[in-house]
Amino acid sequence: MTMEMLNELIDASIRGTLLGISASFWIFGIVAIWKWFFGVTKRFVLWLFHNLGKKKSESEE
Repeated sequence: MTMEMLNELIDASIRGTLLGISASFWIFGIVAIWKWFFGVTKRFVLWLFHNLGKKKSESEE
């Protein structure tokens, strides 16, 4: 194993690690944005149709 091959192996492992870390941050960010968006949408639909959130026992009384 030459020094050049060893340097390429180290470089590839560093690039893979940085790519994995940045990809995981992107995925967590996208999941957080979608979770927020669906929460806002759910609150808007419940505000628009406020009877959807009530239970049957409350509507019978």
